[in-house]
Amino acid sequence: MWWGYSPALDIQSEVNKYGINCPDERLEVLIVGASDARHILKTLASSYLYRDRTIIYNVIESTLEQVARSILLLNTCLETNLGLQEATRYYLEIFGNTLVRPATAKYLIKCSNHLAYIPTNTSDCPWLSLEKFKHKDRDRLEAIFKFWARATCENIPIVEYWDKRVRKSLKTRYDYREGVFDWDYHMVLKSRGISNLTLQEYRFWRNNGIAFTWIEGESVRSNPTLLNNIIQHGPGFIHYSYLGDITNGPFFAWSLQETKDNRMYRAADVAEQEVMCSIYEIRTKQPICKDLIGSHRDSSILNGTLVVETPNKEMEQELWKVKGYKYKKGNISWTDIKNHKVIFHPVTSLETFKYKEEYVNRFDFIWAAHNTVKQLPNLVPLLKEGGIALVELQKYLVESREENLESFVKELKSVAQTNGLHEINDINAKEDYIARFCK
Repeated sequence: MWWGYSPALDIQSEVNKYGINCPDERLEVLIVGASDARHILKTLASSYLYRDRTIIYNVIESTLEQVARSILLLNTCLETNLGLQEATRYYLEIFGNTLVRPATAKYLIKCSNHLAYIPTNTSDCPWLSLEKFKHKDRDRLEAIFKFWARATCENIPIVEYWDKRVRKSLKTRYDYREGVFDWDYHMVLKSRGISNLTLQEYRFWRNNGIAFTWIEGESVRSNPTLLNNIIQHGPGFIHYSYLGDITNGPFFAWSLQETKDNRMYRAADVAEQEVMCSIYEIRTKQPICKDLIGSHRDSSILNGTLVVETPNKEMEQELWKVKGYKYKKGNISWTDIKNHKVIFHPVTSLETFKYKEEYVNRFDFIWAAHNTVKQLPNLVPLLKEGGIALVELQKYLVESREENLESFVKELKSVAQTNGLHEINDINAKEDYIARFCK
């Protein structure tokens, strides 16, 4: 639930290629269940390639924790006070690791403390709108940010939460889990074209939830942004343990772009390159020099395993003192993206939008996650005539065998046709990760 299972898409490229009668001045986009901000980030990065156009990103996520994470990840990419590599690695660690480096943890504390002032309008964020949420939801968002700051200091035992999930999932196979992980990698993922993801990376992530590692620094601090159902209770907080994905991984959003240059890189290296390119392009509005990407890499460790065992448990449990945070206007400055606005909507909007005249036939582009297919009857009325709808497929889900992929595509086609959508391309269940439709 914390990340998507398809690569980041440049929305303008999709609209220009497949859209009919899409306006040049303003683009209304609806993103449902993406679980992260990858499509927004990719579109922001590529915007310099096109004529100036105002783009409004309307985003619906199933939980407020996912909303808060998307805000945090976007903030990390747009914050001007961070170095290029610094921002890239902060992003990837917060995005996909149960444990992060101490430097990343300190950034998470500082950033969460500041972002806590945004839901209550104490701090103004020019690229973000939370006005569609009720006051109680904004208060919960504020509580989530405050919890992250406190929980990072207290270093909650997230790896123990992870291990309990793995034990519960595998049951009697737990003692032979390495064989289970190897089977899923070789028999499922490799057959679906995952070339840059190494067995060592996948197996290490399945064991402890750490996806992206580098030789500079050890991941020893907990990442509380991966916890669920955070509720403020008196002076403290109540939360569930880790309830997210433990079988697929966060590798598919940024690690699938294979080129001649990155064919020998690990998934972590490819993801770092893709995110770094995006952040650089957002800041400079020009393509990045490849020499800049590789300047910090030692070619002798490419495609190597930089971490081979779980970090020291005593280091993980070390407590940091919780310090008070004084809000100052201008503590965070962001890259100017004046033509772009991100508007988050409550999940109840999926049921209510089609009854509101202002949203019917409003959107030029709709993107929906694989687990929202049943919401298509609610989404199609919102799409303009000639607009395009993209639906994520289940190609990269380990749990989905070949027969499941075929049945999912069959169901998707049936629902789409019933609701007046037409296929733009033939859908290949084994090869495609996205299905494109036109209204």
